[in-house]
Amino acid sequence: MLTLLLILAVLAVMVAGAVLAAGRFRVDDGESGGAVGIVVAPCVLALYLGSAAMGVVIGWEGYKGAEDGVMAEVGSAQSLYWSTVALPEDESEEVRDRLRAYLSAVIEDDWPAMEAAEGLSAEGDAAYAALAASVRSLSVSDTGDGLDRLTARQELNALGEARLERADAATEGMPPLLTGIAALSAIAVAVLPFAMLRRGSRIAYFWAAANLAFVFATVVLLFYMGHPFSGLLAHDAGGFEEALAGLDAIDQALATPVSAH
Repeated sequence: MLTLLLILAVLAVMVAGAVLAAGRFRVDDGESGGAVGIVVAPCVLALYLGSAAMGVVIGWEGYKGAEDGVMAEVGSAQSLYWSTVALPEDESEEVRDRLRAYLSAVIEDDWPAMEAAEGLSAEGDAAYAALAASVRSLSVSDTGDGLDRLTARQELNALGEARLERADAATEGMPPLLTGIAALSAIAVAVLPFAMLRRGSRIAYFWAAANLAFVFATVVLLFYMGHPFSGLLAHDAGGFEEALAGLDAIDQALATPVSAH
């Protein structure tokens, strides 16, 4: 709601500024070729373009970084599940149940919290703690499954690191200072063409209005860029849902006897 109000405020200032600039604060031909046209306008335009470009780059890099993190977390979860194949049935069953509960908590609890920019959920933290306890309590064995136990612990650590990265990404949004600079410079870029118009030039008014609409659209984009799990560029929980469904496929593959030819 706050974002919408800020966007409407920017639009109102742009429109009001354009009307006032065209009607009362017009820049004459001498000024448009002087300090205003040579110094002020290019500086404001450069400030706007630089801040807008930085905002888009930051948003895109955050999106791609979060995507890689989610893929790493899903991969670690699947590898952890596979590492329990050779473990004793009671131990492997507990780890698998805890892992399923963790993935369910990520989907049902973490994601709504991340979309609301509230970080990760307490339920997800508790589910991961229970999973970690089940993996770290695996007994020491002298049999051939020792490597699987070591792999399980390594994948648990990788899963925890990916979760921490996801927590950081869920709270890192567009820097407010950068957004503010982009919005203020955008207002100036949208208003200045109206102040430099010649009276009666309809085509000039059209292009000035088109410029205002384009600049306002970029401001909307920056305000709604959000963070990687909320906004225009937002990841959904599809990767975790597929991973959870994939665990059933793993169980089915393990339970299906291999026919001898």
